[in-house]
Amino acid sequence: MHKLSGQLWSLATRLPLPALALILAAQTLFALRSRALWFSDEVRYANVFEHLIQAKKWLVLYLNGLPYPDKPPVYFWFLAALKPLFPSAEPALFFLGAALSAFILVVCTVILARRVFQADRDTTLGAGLVLLTCFYFIGLSHYSRMDLLFASLITLSQISLFLAWQRDRARFWLMAGFVLAALAVLTKGPLGLAFPVATSLVYLAWTGRIRRFFRKDVALAAGICLLILMAWVAAAYISGEHEYLKNIFYKQIYKRAVNAPHHLQPFYHYALTLPLAWMPWTLILLAPPVKKFLTPGFWKGVWAARQNPNQGATYLWIMVIGGFALLSVVSIKIIVYLLPLFPALAVLTAHTLARLSERAGKRLFMAIGILFLTLGVNAPFANFMHPWPIKVKGLLWVAAASLGLGCLLIKYARRMPPLHALLLLALGVTVWIQPLSLVTAPSLDPAMSPKAQATLMGEYVRKDYVPAAYKIYSGIYNYYAKIDPRGGAYEQIIETQDLEKIETIIRDNPRVVLAMRRSYWEDWENRPESVKIVHEQWIVDRPFVLAVKEEESAATNPSAGAMMQENAP
Repeated sequence: MHKLSGQLWSLATRLPLPALALILAAQTLFALRSRALWFSDEVRYANVFEHLIQAKKWLVLYLNGLPYPDKPPVYFWFLAALKPLFPSAEPALFFLGAALSAFILVVCTVILARRVFQADRDTTLGAGLVLLTCFYFIGLSHYSRMDLLFASLITLSQISLFLAWQRDRARFWLMAGFVLAALAVLTKGPLGLAFPVATSLVYLAWTGRIRRFFRKDVALAAGICLLILMAWVAAAYISGEHEYLKNIFYKQIYKRAVNAPHHLQPFYHYALTLPLAWMPWTLILLAPPVKKFLTPGFWKGVWAARQNPNQGATYLWIMVIGGFALLSVVSIKIIVYLLPLFPALAVLTAHTLARLSERAGKRLFMAIGILFLTLGVNAPFANFMHPWPIKVKGLLWVAAASLGLGCLLIKYARRMPPLHALLLLALGVTVWIQPLSLVTAPSLDPAMSPKAQATLMGEYVRKDYVPAAYKIYSGIYNYYAKIDPRGGAYEQIIETQDLEKIETIIRDNPRVVLAMRRSYWEDWENRPESVKIVHEQWIVDRPFVLAVKEEESAATNPSAGAMMQENAP
């Protein structure tokens, strides 16, 4: 095993990107058509994408027929570039977008290792493998969101700016850095610019060159960045989206930064969540000697290293610590916001692995092996722990894969150099993820996806029922209900938080199909007797009902009663 691992490692270091691409493809591509889109982001983003393609809403995004100011358009343009590969906007399109975004971030991590950290081939390959074995990264590579592409653009911007700060004049790298930051902003928001600028300012201040940031070439590049952003704003304004822009600048930027209406967490939130998000590599803290961090000599060395001509390691630490501090002071806090820290963390983790002693490496991979054994022992009992009225499938396969990988690491990885053991872990995780993505995740569809209820709603809509929803996440039903973004034969779903409006809709229309939480249904004091439940489904953490106004509702849809019983909690 030791000799084989050495041969595989030698081959992989000669072709790092193809090797990493092959592993990521094996982790993701088999699962492209394995499951439905889940609540809430995946189904909402799918409807936004349908508006972009079918209703030609390319500049200002729309959701359920209305402007959607939560996100800028670049990620959806990226998905549109993949559209020719698929005959329709099927779920596989969005999962391929996630997988490709993950690969782009892996490539950015490799570039960061080579161009900034000036790492050797071993550490460069190791950095990519660290990402491909991080549980949270693997999960995001199977989930349709723009965060992986967002983190990639931020990382490329930070790389470009680092290269610029090594020169007295660097128009090209400055321009590249600020243009990439503008694209990041147009992918998810202002943090796309805040991360690179904050990293640059702290880095230049630390190295005693803060004046470098205030030269003409920086002002020119920053001006181009702002020009790109203002061009998009101006185009939206000219197209008449005034309220859309007001919503963006006030609610989506100012309120989220200062006083977020949701996801409001204490300042130490990321100190608790980062160790979880970085598993299993948080366990690397068990490997190096902690004593050196407590000695005055260590910190004197850190201070003296400010004048070191190779500042790559310093820059990576600033990317991590500065980015962490930036996120901690922002009002809204969500674990996925940590993703831009991952490339630098991966390089630093790989560098630590490459320098680990045999004893420390043995201790680390023993701990990772025990972690997988623990997962394997507990996996069969997952059906007794979750609140959903469904049976999660594939748990025995997951348990077997976890136990097998844990035993493999404990038996063989401790006898290998740490980086060779890292490759063994990456190959093992690639096998381990298969039952999770092909069997377990699809079995969660009845509880994680609104597909069943939305599909039934669409059937009623095409029979001229007026679709309405009360106090739901906007747009969660449109994609699977096949509501035409262009209007056409049937309009968008009427979404409201006003129960009196729902009562008016029911009173004024002969046929209505209505979605709401079960708890709201039970608390509805003036509920019309003509409205009857035809379907009930548990979606994530609570049951939702679908009801219709029509005396012969069950006769109109004979399958409705059976579906209600099948999906009821």
